[in-house]
Amino acid sequence: MDTQVKDNWNAWSDTYYEEEHGDKKTVTAIKEDPKRGFPIAFWPVIERFVPDLRGKKVCVPSSGDNVAAFALHLLGAEVTSLDISENQIANAKKIAEANGWDIAFHCADSMDLSVLADDIFDLVYTSNGVHVWISDLPKMYGHIRRILKPGGHYLFFETHPMGRPFDDTTYDIKIKKPYEDVGPSGEVQTYGWRTMDFVNALIASGLSVCDMQEFHSLREDMTAHNYLYIREDAKQKTNWPGDTFDWRNNPWAALPQCLGMACRK
Repeated sequence: MDTQVKDNWNAWSDTYYEEEHGDKKTVTAIKEDPKRGFPIAFWPVIERFVPDLRGKKVCVPSSGDNVAAFALHLLGAEVTSLDISENQIANAKKIAEANGWDIAFHCADSMDLSVLADDIFDLVYTSNGVHVWISDLPKMYGHIRRILKPGGHYLFFETHPMGRPFDDTTYDIKIKKPYEDVGPSGEVQTYGWRTMDFVNALIASGLSVCDMQEFHSLREDMTAHNYLYIREDAKQKTNWPGDTFDWRNNPWAALPQCLGMACRK
């Protein structure tokens, strides 16, 4: 991963964690119901492929806000959390220690998980906002396959590639780039991968694709709320009329928001 990405997250981490966890509402919510650490629409996929997380060894690369790592621990898993940013890991570790949560933390690039041994995890899980920072999907997926036990699963959900060509600074549907333009783009380089890029890279890594889901967030979700029709603050600023979850009021709501995949080693 580009050192710019690491430097960017290290610089922003304190602010990010204050925004995500400063009021402790997120931590309180997942302590009351750990399933809230996942999109409601994607939880049945997790439950189908890993019906009992108790005692399972689970890895969360590019763990970011660590909501998934915290939730997986509370569901009984033995969790290892990794992120490229030392400050992201340090902030997550503070929360875990304050709550007495036994989670292993490592600073590592998701495209180089060499700090982890082969064939040790029952589940690898990544959540929304990981792939945009990954410049080499086959390399990341290759490491994920390597650290999974035979028969282990890789589950993830991401921003749906269908939304990538559009300008997400406005409620109007405006094209900002071709679907095929995956990047890199921006001062700190990011990537807008297509669905075929995910699938082909998974196949190339040797992982078997078992299931694919396209879904929307719900009002009750704490995760995946990154598109305009979820952003009530943006709705208020722009005086958007009606229910932004209704595609008849808001054209963004007609597009699939998230892509979910279940894969097996």
